[in-house]
Amino acid sequence: MDTEKFLELTKKLDSKKKGKKEELEKFQKFFERFHLLNRAYLDKETFGKAQESISSMAEAIANTIQYLDAEMTRLRNKRMKLPLENVELGEMQKVQNKNEMLIKEYLAGFGK
Repeated sequence: MDTEKFLELTKKLDSKKKGKKEELEKFQKFFERFHLLNRAYLDKETFGKAQESISSMAEAIANTIQYLDAEMTRLRNKRMKLPLENVELGEMQKVQNKNEMLIKEYLAGFGK
């Protein structure tokens, strides 16, 4: 996934002076969409605290994606999976694929 590119882009966005309010609002909408998709992995408290700046929202997104990657790896490497763990792994993979599409869509929109 393009998390490094995403984090670099958000750092540039956060350091911009002109149009900062519009960019912040646009990024907040993106972050809300991300939160709706990742409700099971990104709690309300973290979501609320992260809305203060673009960099904190980007950091919360990156941490959530890293958590999902680590959990998927852990479940894949587990030899004796319980049936619910297979379902959980499948759900995580679906969410992670949607996260990737969401980030690619945002990055494509930013390039214009």
